[in-house]
Amino acid sequence: EQKEDAEERGNGTACHKRWVPPPKGWLKCNIGVDWMKGICLAGGAWVLRDEKGKVILHGRRAFSEIGSLHDAKLQVLVWSVESIISHHQNKVIFALDDGDITQMVLRPKAWPNFKGEIGLIMGKLCGLEWWRLVKEDRANSRGALLIAKGVTKGGQTQSYVAE
Repeated sequence: EQKEDAEERGNGTACHKRWVPPPKGWLKCNIGVDWMKGICLAGGAWVLRDEKGKVILHGRRAFSEIGSLHDAKLQVLVWSVESIISHHQNKVIFALDDGDITQMVLRPKAWPNFKGEIGLIMGKLCGLEWWRLVKEDRANSRGALLIAKGVTKGGQTQSYVAE
């Protein structure tokens, strides 16, 4: 179990300084989140790319009544997974800039106070045959982050998914 924990920590918390393509046959979903505390509004976006960096799909959504950045990131991750599943994608690496959420999912025993959130995320991820969750530097998800900021900073609250 200790060996598995060490491997999970190594795989789950890798923080690359540039966008790293997924392995052949996999897709990578970079997730961007922006949150405005004063109005409890979050913007979420995801960009799905193949191993060549070609954008396959991308989406944006506004989330209201969000009380913290942590909650915003959880909601956007859940929505991103749901979106990817609804578009019949499989073998997906989800990349976000939050090591806590990544570790919550990969090492749930170490996060007993977050059982509800972990259960929600895992329940969604179970809809995929193959998945990975990795922490990446915020700069690696720049495109998704700019789209998410369109909600909070640009007032673009219309949700969409596009090719």
